[in-house]
Amino acid sequence: MVVVGPGTERTRVLCLSRRDLMHSDCEAFEHVRLSPGAHHLRAGRPDTEAAWYVLRGPVVAEQRPDRAQHLADRGDLLLVPPGQELDLLAGPLGAELLCLTLHAQEAAPKRPRTRRTTRP
Repeated sequence: MVVVGPGTERTRVLCLSRRDLMHSDCEAFEHVRLSPGAHHLRAGRPDTEAAWYVLRGPVVAEQRPDRAQHLADRGDLLLVPPGQELDLLAGPLGAELLCLTLHAQEAAPKRPRTRRTTRP
């Protein structure tokens, strides 16, 4: 999905996997590319938390409702607790991130354990 913003702002979100494709507490695994100066707001849900890994930066990340700002660069990991929003602003060279969204520990559905069978 490509989101076109004002001027030359572009945000490209590529979903690598969704919950229905995995047998885990993973909600989604996405690759996000931001053009130089692009702004991207990711709304959080009370039942999910997210980990953002910066592949290429810099990017300014603002967590809401606290409004705490962090300057993140290549190799940095941003953790977003359940229910918080993350506002991303790409630097002058753009940014590229991976986002892993998981069910929050207290909201994770109880999954039955699968038994592995072995051949004799």
